[in-house]
Amino acid sequence: MNKKLHLNILLIIVLAMMTSGCFSKSADPGVSMEREEVATGETFPIVKNKTKLKFLVIQDPMIIDFKTNEFVKWYEEKTNIEIEWDVIPSDSAKEKVNLILNSGELPDAFFGVRFNEEQYAVAQHMFLPLDDMIPKYAPNFEKVLQKHDGLRGIITATDGKIYGLPSWNDCYHCSMSQKLWINKHWLDKLGLKEPKTTEEFYQVLKAFKEKDPNGNGKADEIAFAGAANGWNTDPNIFLMNAFTYTNSGDLKLIVKDDKVETIVNTPEYREGLRYIQRLYKEGLLYNPSYTQNNDQLRQLAASPNAEILGAFVTGANVNIIGEAAVGPERYRHYVALAPIEGPKGVRYTTHSKYDAAVPGAFYIPTTSKNPEAALRWADYLYTFEGSITRSAGLKGIGWEDPKPGDVGLNGEPALGRRLIPYVEEPQNHSLMQTGINYAPEEFRFGEAVDPNVDPYAAEGLEKLLRDETKNKYEPYAPKGDALSVLPPIKLKDEESQPIQTISVELANYVKESTVRFITGDLNLDKDWDTYVQSLDKIGLRKYLETYQKGYDRQYKK
Repeated sequence: MNKKLHLNILLIIVLAMMTSGCFSKSADPGVSMEREEVATGETFPIVKNKTKLKFLVIQDPMIIDFKTNEFVKWYEEKTNIEIEWDVIPSDSAKEKVNLILNSGELPDAFFGVRFNEEQYAVAQHMFLPLDDMIPKYAPNFEKVLQKHDGLRGIITATDGKIYGLPSWNDCYHCSMSQKLWINKHWLDKLGLKEPKTTEEFYQVLKAFKEKDPNGNGKADEIAFAGAANGWNTDPNIFLMNAFTYTNSGDLKLIVKDDKVETIVNTPEYREGLRYIQRLYKEGLLYNPSYTQNNDQLRQLAASPNAEILGAFVTGANVNIIGEAAVGPERYRHYVALAPIEGPKGVRYTTHSKYDAAVPGAFYIPTTSKNPEAALRWADYLYTFEGSITRSAGLKGIGWEDPKPGDVGLNGEPALGRRLIPYVEEPQNHSLMQTGINYAPEEFRFGEAVDPNVDPYAAEGLEKLLRDETKNKYEPYAPKGDALSVLPPIKLKDEESQPIQTISVELANYVKESTVRFITGDLNLDKDWDTYVQSLDKIGLRKYLETYQKGYDRQYKK
């Protein structure tokens, strides 16, 4: 037998031994390390023989132990897939993730771990595009894509492929959170109605400031205030929506008839600033509103000697006037004020309809042992049962089916009844919001509630915020797709790098100039043209063109 033939025979023997499992690396004889055939659709278990997959996850302080977590153990039995959790500390997550990505030793999936998708998925091809796999192995997520307008565009990478599955948390009241809360007790005492126009709002603030609505004989009332760093505590957004549609972004980018625009150089923006300046100069808008922090605004609301605050802006009333801070009586004095109408009939509320989407909740590396099984494992989390079991715990322990007559926040028949309240201490019965958190509006509103709950009680807060949003703000959100805030845009490296400096300079200049116009440090007539020209010199046109290119690629039909 010649040497070449001998080597060929030896190679055949080695390959046969490998195929038969003689060289298996598995330390657990009950767990298959070979690639198992994966059941398609929604069939369980996902694999016939128990299979182990390794997931990377960031430590959540609210979860005691991923390995022994009750949901994880239950789902392991349901799927026949055991997850080996590689848990990295949250305080050094970014550094750890980068080390793992550059090591070449990747897990089978990234669960709630985000990274530079453009670099590692698009450019370096380290993660699988999921487009062709989704219809077969993620039918529930396929329904999610069809249901949520714009979601496909949000999660599509710059090369036109989908690499990561998203979370979707439909906080209804958060989507229209540019709210103004006004002291209804003061309105009633002064015989005033809730203002509906900018002029009526001005007159109400003057009355708050000048007519001693708290009745202590002192001119200590603050008519209207905001803060520089709270959740939607910038007073400009609510007020500017009476002149032009706006949002809380640095450059107030919007999309109008598929064209990316900014409002910060428009005549409408200038007129909005002129109105805000009027309030500021007359002391109706509390002057420290552009410098004080959220805690300082809370202190105004909780003034111990007398009730001094007439109106304020924030996404949820409890951020500023929580019952624990101001007492139950004062807490009930404030109601949400619907958007006010400007002199030209403009009356909007900002609708952040894309905020529900959080891209990059689940990625599968190209080196994954069984990507089909990993995708099937993730897909169940996009069902109602999967979502509520993941977030609340096992059926019968964390939640149960609705009882006859149960209704949700929206008044519709409830989908389920939560048995374990939202916890504030570490627990081990669920994954809470870690990883894929799919909570669309019908899921959130589908949890059974007491229809007669007091909206100003602690358990009624969600109802209060939902009702105020539904009745007072949703009617003034733009309808259809002709006008919207700018959706999330993914730029290629060669697109984003040239505008990095431009972006920072524009944001700083607009923020600084806006405050200077309001305070009178800049003149809205004499200095406006110079301001607009300076925006162009910094690179506003290039900035808008870049985002237009990204928008066209992701969303334009």
